[in-house]
Amino acid sequence: MRVTLIDRTPVDVLFKAAAMPYQSRPTEGLVKRVWESGHRSIARHGMASFLVEGVSQSLLKQLSRHPHVNLTVKSARYCSFEDTECVVPPSLKWQDRLEYADDYNTIMIIYEKWNRREGYTEPERREMAKLMLPLGSTTSLVISGNFQALYEFLQLRLCKRAEWEIRKMAGQMAEVLKDQVPVIFENLGCKGDELSYCPETHGACGKHPKKPA
Repeated sequence: MRVTLIDRTPVDVLFKAAAMPYQSRPTEGLVKRVWESGHRSIARHGMASFLVEGVSQSLLKQLSRHPHVNLTVKSARYCSFEDTECVVPPSLKWQDRLEYADDYNTIMIIYEKWNRREGYTEPERREMAKLMLPLGSTTSLVISGNFQALYEFLQLRLCKRAEWEIRKMAGQMAEVLKDQVPVIFENLGCKGDELSYCPETHGACGKHPKKPA
């Protein structure tokens, strides 16, 4: 997996947005004060876009649950996936990894068979073959969002209970944003870090106490 920042909004935009209501002096301190007081809509004036490479098709299903971030994904209809790699879960035991890879390669042989099937146009072959792609096959995407949307998305996916792959992606994105836009992302962590209790009603990880009754 590789996560690369493509572009982001200059923080000066946030300074001006925070200063607008009361015609205050546009400073970093003002943005921090407004943000920490809960008036977080000012962060919608900032945007960031990332290139994410080498993640599984399965991860796309989880990203679809976050409608406030924007995705553009490599097309399985117009691009070949014959050379794609397999995402291997870290929980897989070493003695099972060879068998896991063999099974993945078996599925990809079926994909390649239909991707090269004679008697069809190339677009028709791609449309048939893409339905054979396993969820573990890798793809690439661009993910963008305003700073508030990204903050709330990352809070959820930095949780220890989040699935390992999307948590890893969220961690890499968070490190970049903490460095690039500390005025908003400096204290970013899971939701429990902000609340000082775990909002999960089932299966809390134990990092924070459960929500008081």
